[in-house]
Amino acid sequence: MRNLIGPLFLLVSCLLFSVTGTLQQLAPEGHTPVVITEVRMFLGALTIFLWCLWTHRLPPNWSAVPWKPMLIAVASVLLYQLLFFYSVAEVGVAVGSVVAIATTPLWAAVVAFLLFKKKPSKFWVIATALAIVGVFMINYSGGFQSQSADWRLLLPIAAGLCYGVEIIAVGKVVEKLNPETTMLLEMGLVAVLLLPVTFFFPTKWIFTTGGILVSLGLGVVTAGIAYPCFTYGIKYTSPVVASTLALTEPLMAAALGIFFLHENLSISMGLGMLSLMASVIVLIFEEPNNHS
Repeated sequence: MRNLIGPLFLLVSCLLFSVTGTLQQLAPEGHTPVVITEVRMFLGALTIFLWCLWTHRLPPNWSAVPWKPMLIAVASVLLYQLLFFYSVAEVGVAVGSVVAIATTPLWAAVVAFLLFKKKPSKFWVIATALAIVGVFMINYSGGFQSQSADWRLLLPIAAGLCYGVEIIAVGKVVEKLNPETTMLLEMGLVAVLLLPVTFFFPTKWIFTTGGILVSLGLGVVTAGIAYPCFTYGIKYTSPVVASTLALTEPLMAAALGIFFLHENLSISMGLGMLSLMASVIVLIFEEPNNHS
């Protein structure tokens, strides 16, 4: 049963993360990725801070914080945001999202092997292959083939590298801190670093009724609750497995579109969902000895 704790928390976080795109689409006119990110990180950090304050989970001694992996995680999040949004602008949403997400587990495995000499298990190889096939098939009908593939694809590939590095860095931080404190520091530092940049972008939309509702959804639900679940899952799951499980996010986002937005379910998307679900099953029931 203990082997299910990490994967289940990761799946819950992916479900919450999958709502992010829908909420962004509902944001009032004038919103920008930079301000969206700032609002999400600030409100997320505030939510976790209030929770830690109420449950007395704030660490009594901040000197115990492993600052080296923490700063690496913060830098990775910032770079991921920049690279991802630039890639979306250059190669399109479908190509940028698919390439960034699909390359994350591959990068995580490479980084884990180079730094810690951890070789991915045969389960990871099978699950990653199934997951990547699933992600591409879900997005196949979204115009992927119509996008140009040139040097600009390096942007989402680099974004995937940053996401993989963040997963590994956060995994090291949670060895010393609880998940709530870890994400409080990470999101808080990102919010502080991004704050000066937001003055160059429109922010009036935040103070409208729609802006407030979207901001609360992004900050409280997709950050304040989702990120601690994600970090808690990482604590009980190896980095390469965690990054592969994160590929279920597009599966859940597609399900939301089908059941709540009444989007069409193509044969390609259906097969992609089955492939991703098979990937999740392989990882959840992986042999205990393969979890690090």
